[in-house]
Amino acid sequence: MSASKFLTWFALSFAGFLAIAVGLFCLHLGQPWWPHHHNREVRIAKHHIADSVEGPTIWLHGGSSTWFGFDSKQLSSETGYEVVNLAFNVTMPSEFCFDEIRRFAKPNDVVILGLENSMYFRDYYSSYAVNELAIWASDFFWSLSWERKAKYLKYLSWRKVISGLVTRLGKITGSFQRQLKPLETDQVIANAKAHWNGDYTGEVPAYYNYLTINRHGDFEHSNHDRWRGVHNYNLMGDQPISEMTRQDFTEFIDWTRSNGIHVFMSWMPMAQNEKLDLTHPKAIASLSRIRSFTTSFDLEFLGAPEDFIVEIDELYDTSHHLTTAGASRRTETLIPFLKAALAKLENPSAKPEK
Repeated sequence: MSASKFLTWFALSFAGFLAIAVGLFCLHLGQPWWPHHHNREVRIAKHHIADSVEGPTIWLHGGSSTWFGFDSKQLSSETGYEVVNLAFNVTMPSEFCFDEIRRFAKPNDVVILGLENSMYFRDYYSSYAVNELAIWASDFFWSLSWERKAKYLKYLSWRKVISGLVTRLGKITGSFQRQLKPLETDQVIANAKAHWNGDYTGEVPAYYNYLTINRHGDFEHSNHDRWRGVHNYNLMGDQPISEMTRQDFTEFIDWTRSNGIHVFMSWMPMAQNEKLDLTHPKAIASLSRIRSFTTSFDLEFLGAPEDFIVEIDELYDTSHHLTTAGASRRTETLIPFLKAALAKLENPSAKPEK
C-alpha cells in the first residue's frame, strides 16, 4: 500500500470511527439510568415552581447546602419577595447553576448565591454531574463552547453512554417502562401538587426526590441518619480561584446587570468540628481569595463566614445539609443582612446609620 493510499485509508477510518462515536453519544443523551431520573423529576418540580411565581422574586442557588440550607417561606415572609430554591448539589457546574437562573429571573429580581467553598476553586467537571446532566439536561452540553464540550467529555463515563444506549434499545423492546418507569412531566407536577396540598397517597422513595421538596423548592427531610463526621469545608488548600469559575461569573454577572437583576453572596453553613478552624492561616487565605474574587465583581456577601457556623446537631445526613431547625436559624441569621442590602438598593444614596 502506498503512503497516499494509507493516509486516505487512515483518514476515512478515523472519520468513520468519529462519526460512530458521535452518533452513539447523541443516541444516549436524555436516557434515564436508574435511579438517577429522580433528579430529573426534582428539576421538573422546581421548574414548575419557578414558572408559577409572578411578583418580585428571590432566586436561591448553589449546592446542596443551599437546597437543604434555607427556609424559603420564612425568607419570603420577612422580605415580601417570592422565593424559589433552584439548588441541587455541590457537584453541579457553576455555569449550570447560572443557566437555571437565566431561565426564570426577570428585572428587579434578586439572586442569592450560596455556593460551597469548593465551587470557587473547581477547574473540572464532576463525573457525577456530567453523567447526570446527560440524562436530564442534555441541552446544557450543547450550550457549551467547544473547549468546554471537550472538557465535559473528558469526565463522561462510557459506562453511562453504554447504559443510555441499552435504555434506548429498551424503549424499543418495552423493557424500558417495566424497569425504569420515569414519570411524565404532567404526572410529576400533579404528584408534587398533591404532596404540597397533603393529598398524595403514593409511595415516597427514601432517596432525595421531588416528593421531598416543599412548594418553594427547599428539601424536606426524610429518615436518613444524622451526620456526625469532620470536615474542613475546603478551606485548607492553596488552590487559586479557577479560570472556569472566573469565566462563568464574568458572563453571569454581565447578564444580571444588563437585565437589572441584583446578586448577593451567602456563605455556606459550616459545622463546628475539629477540622474546621477559621483562624488557621490556610483558612484565612482561602476565605480571602473568595472575598477578593467576589469583590472584583462588586458583589456583597451577606454577613461573614463566622456568622454561619452551626452546631453539629443542626446537620442532617452530610456535612453540607442542615436540618429543618438549622435551615431556619441560618435564614434568621441571613435576613438582617439581606434587609440592609435590599434597603440600599431602594435608596442607594442613604447613609448607613452610625
